[in-house]
Amino acid sequence: MHKIERQALSAAPTAGQTMIFMIMALLVLAVVIVWISDVHTVLHLKARTQNAGDAAALAAARWQGITLNLIGDLNILQALALSRGDAAAADQIKNVQARLCFVGPLVGLLASQQAAKNNRAYVNPDYTANLAAHADLVQSYYAVDAIRFPEPYDNAWREYSGMLFTIAEQGLAAGPDNTWYYTDSINNHWLLSRNFYEAVASLDWCWFYWNDAAILQSYTDYQYWPDLPSAPPEPNTYNSEVFGLGLRPFTTVLPGGAGTVAHMNVLRSERGLRPDSPETISNEVAGITNTWYGYVWTSWSALAPANDFPILPLQVKPEYDYTGADTVIRVEAQPDSRMPTTFPALQPFLSRSSPGAAAHLTQSSAISGAVTWTAAGKAFGYLATDGGPVRPDAYVVVLPAFHDVRLIPVDTATGSNLGAYDLVWRRHIQDHLTTYEQSGQAGLDADCWYCQQLQTWEDPAFRQQGIDWLIDNSNACYRVRGGGGPGGGTRRGH
Repeated sequence: MHKIERQALSAAPTAGQTMIFMIMALLVLAVVIVWISDVHTVLHLKARTQNAGDAAALAAARWQGITLNLIGDLNILQALALSRGDAAAADQIKNVQARLCFVGPLVGLLASQQAAKNNRAYVNPDYTANLAAHADLVQSYYAVDAIRFPEPYDNAWREYSGMLFTIAEQGLAAGPDNTWYYTDSINNHWLLSRNFYEAVASLDWCWFYWNDAAILQSYTDYQYWPDLPSAPPEPNTYNSEVFGLGLRPFTTVLPGGAGTVAHMNVLRSERGLRPDSPETISNEVAGITNTWYGYVWTSWSALAPANDFPILPLQVKPEYDYTGADTVIRVEAQPDSRMPTTFPALQPFLSRSSPGAAAHLTQSSAISGAVTWTAAGKAFGYLATDGGPVRPDAYVVVLPAFHDVRLIPVDTATGSNLGAYDLVWRRHIQDHLTTYEQSGQAGLDADCWYCQQLQTWEDPAFRQQGIDWLIDNSNACYRVRGGGGPGGGTRRGH
């Protein structure tokens, strides 16, 4: 009897320990299940955001190509009108071209929103409010400075702002990230480069090695920086700020002369322009002073100093080596996480690149826990000549040449470093940099991630750490470059 009682008493603590162990195991299992579910949710959201961004970039780029072809067709029809001595028709065509430089890109913006929403990207209220606020600003361009912001056609600013308002009313799901406002500077400055801040944050000393390693030693304090560049005195207001085409009207004789006339006649026949007219464009048109819409484009490799161009020049065929008419789309989505914090282990999944696009977890999105995808698209084409294909801008005037769109590395898109819809970045530029240049760290916002990097940069010990590292390891610095195929390119491109 006593033996049985002792066994019962000794079994009681064991049963209690087993129960505690089971409860702890169940809790751990519950956490693991929730974590796995959280990972699955975030990865699914990342894939959905990528699809939305890629589709939006391609949709906008497609409309840029369509618009450029329309403007090129109108150049040919204008030449035909001049050949027939119909100056009134030529003037009407110029007016249509001026409007297309705004209507085409904004139709592309509208198409990009539909593409993003079709891929389950939801309306971003901050993006929408940002577009509506800018539409309100556009209405004041003429009143603020009619000389600095000349209207490309009558009533342009009212019509332009009206189109922006209409798009904002439908809600923005994809931000046009390479929007180039007329008040944006076109000059380079390290304080206006997100790459600089990210290099400081990640201790990326190789970035300094490739850009300006001497600054680690020569920098003194905030007064070292040159003045922030001002906005251009005469912005190119012939283009929409959103997805601008990079065109300008030129009043001159026809560039390329008789050779351009001959090519216009070929294209007119191929595209069926005015098939009811048996006439051809006369060579006399080449000597008539007229206003033509032409390109202000450069070669892709010209982006190298500013963007660390991630495609080697020899990898780009000459007929495709041109900037202009490209789109950068930014899509953000907030995961509905069941966990109290974001796991650092998820960041590699969120920042993986895809062919022809650059995806990254930006600092503003890292702060908020949002998943961000940035993609760039571009319209491509060439002009066929007897000597082989040539760039679309080979004749200076716009001619119909575009027949395809592709995703491209974000670094190769014009204005990709502007981050117009990285709203945390834009607020830093607008609200913090001026006071920083005036009063140093006292002018920085402690809650601003970019301000925090400037505070780190001001520490001499931090810069000395970079100097010491480069002395021993600069031979390990090499440029990571990617093409439009697998691997893509990153925005930092170091």
